Amino acid sequence: MPFANPLSEADVAAASDALALPPGALVLETGCGAAELLIRVLERHPDARGIGVDPDPDWLARARAAADERLPGRDVRFVAATADGAALRRGGHDAVINVASSHAHGGFPDALAALRGLVRDGGAVLFGEGFWAREPSPGFLDALGGATRDELPDHDGLLAAGRAAGFDVAFEARATEADWERYETTLARQAEAAGGDDALAYARRIRERRALPHGTDTLGFALLVLRA
Repeated sequence: MPFANPLSEADVAAASDALALPPGALVLETGCGAAELLIRVLERHPDARGIGVDPDPDWLARARAAADERLPGRDVRFVAATADGAALRRGGHDAVINVASSHAHGGFPDALAALRGLVRDGGAVLFGEGFWAREPSPGFLDALGGATRDELPDHDGLLAAGRAAGFDVAFEARATEADWERYETTLARQAEAAGGDDALAYARRIRERRALPHGTDTLGFALLVLRA
């Protein structure tokens, strides 16, 4: 799977284009992991520069290897640090990417204010976050490992939080049920192929949750381009 979330490649490409970066743009990804999203944005904007920040050196080694292969000679740096510890310049970035990584800034909705502080006026944030597509049942929350209703917003609450943080919503894509099926069944198959008690239990939880009433249409995921 290219992404650690249910987004389709077409939606990621469309969102990358919607960033409307200026020449020589500086693009930051926080909580970047292997930096697949940063690399894809830079591939679509050949004169842009990039910074990826993540505290895990193993993920950053993968990111560096991928950038060297796919973006040879480009200005791409990786910083092994938390977002708070990376000494990032406030207002110093033309675009900031944070997808399924709001925990890098204290979680939703606090992450939105932090991201607004990092992007210049008129810049854009590529933000991906889960939301409740319908009211979660107690059984569904239990199947997520004891999640609580207040951990995520509903869709209207997600957009409202973006506006409250000082953004306009310039683009939105939502993972479809087919996207979720591809993502979650792939996770389950990979875990089953890996074997071992923990992996098999993980796969079983995914399949049992999907079999619940509304197990496939309760959790949503949105990819937003937020214009500062």
